[in-house]
Amino acid sequence: MVENVVNSHARGHETRITICRPDQRNALNRDVAEGIISAIRKAEADPECRVIVLTGEGDRAFCAGGDIKGGADGGPFIQDPADPEHFAGKLFETIQACRKPTIARINGVAMGGGAGILCACDLAVMADHAKIGTPEVKVGLFPMTIVPPMMRVLPRRRLMELFITGVPLTADEALRYDLVNYVTTKAELDNKLAELVATIAAQSPTAIRLGKYACHALEDMTYPQQMRFAETLLPRVAQTEDAREGFAAFVAKRKPEWTGR
Repeated sequence: MVENVVNSHARGHETRITICRPDQRNALNRDVAEGIISAIRKAEADPECRVIVLTGEGDRAFCAGGDIKGGADGGPFIQDPADPEHFAGKLFETIQACRKPTIARINGVAMGGGAGILCACDLAVMADHAKIGTPEVKVGLFPMTIVPPMMRVLPRRRLMELFITGVPLTADEALRYDLVNYVTTKAELDNKLAELVATIAAQSPTAIRLGKYACHALEDMTYPQQMRFAETLLPRVAQTEDAREGFAAFVAKRKPEWTGR
């Protein structure tokens, strides 16, 4: 993991990954993307981690988008023509494919690539002073790499309005359009996040892991394909240690003790 650009801190069942570039409004470049990817992979391998939280340092910015000033020094708009893989796309794919629940902690503006990170996460909690937008058209660009994660979350008309006007959404609008799950005051942001993390951590990590796997696999299937896949996967889930423990705890009217297997 790249030192001083991305920090990863484990506390209880939560691993918090923080972009540490407050002077650049936590702008995204190759080092940030690689740091987040490395931290996610480490958290996935940690049996104590139940929830991964992504955020930015300070209260001004979650991530202000691609580092325009980065240029050839790792910025998102310079690409080796011989290499088809872009670090931003790899980042969004890694977040979305993560086997553990991911929560975006929107502590400030989430613009461009920051909106892409937000949409790649499973859930989002947003401070009421923050905004979400895609201002690329204002500098003659279009947010190509964030289109795939954002179009899976926002309705098409809202999405196109964001893309072609560059006008950001307020926190209330983001909540109304289901772009985030909760909006709180800045002072209450971490309390709401802790409540959500505790609720998730109390559930079966095996059920969540297999459920996320199924949801991602089902997205691009036809309806009959979805049903056949779901029918096949359900008995597999029921045979896990967590499922057997869940059934036993329910019958005994006690709290389950999850093994994550």
